Amino acid sequence: MSVVYFSHNIDTEGPLSLEVPSDIKLPSTYPINRTDFKNFDYNSALEKHRSTLLGSWAEINDMLTRGINKNFRARHSDSFGNPWVCNWFCMDHIGFLDNPRNRAMGLHAIFDFYSDLVARQQFGDKIHWHFHPNHRYGEGHRCAVTYNNSPELYTILGRRLFDRNWFPRVNRPGCQDERQDVHWFLEQWIPFDYANAGCDNALLVGNEDFKDGRVSDWRFAPSDWRTYHPHHDCVQIEGNCRRKIAQSASLLNRFAPLTEERLIIAFERASKGTPTLVGLESHDWRDLTLEIEYFFYILNNVKKKFPDVPFRFDNAVDAFNAVHPPKGLPKIRLGCTIYFDEKGLPSKVTVAVEKGKLFGPQPFFVIRTRSRQIVHDSMDFWNSLNDFCYTFHIDRVLPSDVEAIGIATNDEAGNQSLHVIEIDNVSDRQNLAVQF
Repeated sequence: MSVVYFSHNIDTEGPLSLEVPSDIKLPSTYPINRTDFKNFDYNSALEKHRSTLLGSWAEINDMLTRGINKNFRARHSDSFGNPWVCNWFCMDHIGFLDNPRNRAMGLHAIFDFYSDLVARQQFGDKIHWHFHPNHRYGEGHRCAVTYNNSPELYTILGRRLFDRNWFPRVNRPGCQDERQDVHWFLEQWIPFDYANAGCDNALLVGNEDFKDGRVSDWRFAPSDWRTYHPHHDCVQIEGNCRRKIAQSASLLNRFAPLTEERLIIAFERASKGTPTLVGLESHDWRDLTLEIEYFFYILNNVKKKFPDVPFRFDNAVDAFNAVHPPKGLPKIRLGCTIYFDEKGLPSKVTVAVEKGKLFGPQPFFVIRTRSRQIVHDSMDFWNSLNDFCYTFHIDRVLPSDVEAIGIATNDEAGNQSLHVIEIDNVSDRQNLAVQF
């Protein structure tokens, strides 16, 4: 007998207005409605739920404070008495040419709103990483799936490191889609990934959004709630890559929805002694209380069949480590040093792994220039394959143009070593070496 772990992973994108004029009238404040799921028509409820969006920060804030509050979380507790936990996978909306659905634009706009919420509520919620590549034609209401054509990716990562001393540990893919460029990006830095839909949804075969594997394709992935290391060539099959992928199911959604049948598989697995992780997926611009209560309706039905199998609500990192434990190495710690020349300009940066082991092949390295550009670059191997060097040069970044340097890494367990130095904060720096 083992435990079923639940991680509620919310794609946190801020308010979302209706795309076209509608006769559906959104409330000015969040309504608290109780639903009798015994007399619940799923299809009609799904259509109503999909079309009812929270289109302003006021509506989202009302939902979070009046809906996902202390009393609500306490009523929805796990087998160990722990209240409900939310994992906020925050994205930034930048670089749009057109924004017809009034998304919250600007770096940190969504991240800061939810960071403040987590700090105020103190329910054990965590902030994680969510990214949607910008549409090729700059339309903010449309989707894209390629990181290769998304320079804003490194701008967002760099600014979060410089401005908020933050770097991601867990990923939720935009559109729940991972092609090769996304796959190999994640393999470098992010150890945990709630990506696998694990469900061949036959209802979507004829849908223009999903047919022919166009987007959100997980038809060939495991569907028994196992976590796995992906193959180098395809994230849907098991292999020897670094990061770990978990299966997720959507709450009140047309794509890969959570059903009693799917949840029974998870509890059967745990009943046979294998700890099992179930990712639950939502969006913050929908009614989260309705989705959570619908989840409990399914959970209570399944629990009747498995009364002795306990379940636990957890943050996304701890849940992963519980079911797919790391190797037990010391926590990662980097030693970072910047060297200045006789003019007081930075000449190079070195990074040594002092404790533990890097998750990926090298740390994340980023420069902020005097013109406020964010420049990501790869480091060179230095004295061994376990330490790194970056030399400032006209072929890379001019020493005189370097304003700040950021270095970040995770280890397999999600421990972090984050380092930022502002050049102008270092005084008398001629021929100086400074650790940071």
